[in-house]
Amino acid sequence: MGMFDTVYFDKACTCPVCQGKIHSVQVKAFENMLEDYQVKDCVGHAEEIKIVKEELFCDNCSKFTGKSVYIVAGRGILLGTAETLEEAKKLLNDLNQEKLVLWYHDLYQRYISERRDKESYEGFLEDLREWYGERVHERPETDTEIKRQRLQFIWNWRHLKGALNPVESVERFLTHHKMIDALDELWKEGHEILDIYYAEEMSQGEESWSVDVYQDELNERCGLNWTWTVISKKELEQDGEKEEELPEWEIVVEEPFSEEVVCKAIEKWLRNWRYEFSVRMVELEQARGSGLIKELRERKEESEKGELIPMERLERELEEEEIKSSAEFIDVRGDKRKVFYYEGFYGSLVADVESDRLLGKIEGIDEDVVYEGRTVRECEQRFREAVSRYKKR
Repeated sequence: MGMFDTVYFDKACTCPVCQGKIHSVQVKAFENMLEDYQVKDCVGHAEEIKIVKEELFCDNCSKFTGKSVYIVAGRGILLGTAETLEEAKKLLNDLNQEKLVLWYHDLYQRYISERRDKESYEGFLEDLREWYGERVHERPETDTEIKRQRLQFIWNWRHLKGALNPVESVERFLTHHKMIDALDELWKEGHEILDIYYAEEMSQGEESWSVDVYQDELNERCGLNWTWTVISKKELEQDGEKEEELPEWEIVVEEPFSEEVVCKAIEKWLRNWRYEFSVRMVELEQARGSGLIKELRERKEESEKGELIPMERLERELEEEEIKSSAEFIDVRGDKRKVFYYEGFYGSLVADVESDRLLGKIEGIDEDVVYEGRTVRECEQRFREAVSRYKKR
């Protein structure tokens, strides 16, 4: 069969067989490098002009729809798709020099952006090799050494410092890049206000506090459980952590808790990354929901269709399933190590890069007692708390 490319439609069409939506068509008329193309993308050389006819299969049922689609490329740019040859020819004839210049301008801007991304990735990989390969992370943490490291690794300091291993450093770097790319998309789409919310029970004026903040669009585009963590400096000091060792999306503030403080902290974070979004706090009930909140709501809707199950039971079952899944994940990991010890108990630790967290469990007992965190220090504190709770039983 060989490799192919995928051309995405501006507007999905409906399959006559299963009524599902068809979003793309596979072709072998371009580079055949498993590329994804959309309208205005460069698909060939500037002198290339062609109309390609392809049979249309359904994305859902994989059956032939009985229709064909015409893919139009002019001057190396994908102009669009059409249902008939006449419409395809019209697309090609409508291409004028003014439109071509504008599209080439967009392509150049994309080229500049991709070049910057390439330089960023290359710089991170070089810093990663230096940090772990030369064992920089194992050097004594004197003030002079810390200042030197901050200067040497200025662009990737928070991706490296505080990470448990190279995998976590990579995950920090990739997650942050996904967030920046998603924010770029939202700004280009015309979003000016970001709605945020949180699920914890918080009291106004708390001095020592931490809250996970959700922003549904970013969570879904980046595959995050939550978007930012806003934490008070007092809470950070109690946990024995340092601000420079936190991931980029963890924001430290000095004020007592209030929704206004959370909003201002996130707006300041956005300004530091050159975004002019305003931030608005909404109630949990008003939000669309994402991550675990979305899953919990879906479970609740399923239960309401059949046997009524109390919300508390749903939450308990979801928590039990999460603990079981996490314990199984930890047990099968080949890099699991017993790294903590407290009051006669050992605790393990592994990195879960997909959900951007560190996981561990109390080893050598008959039940699954799992803890998690964003840093090694946080996990050690959670391990100690878990041991204390277990002993009280």
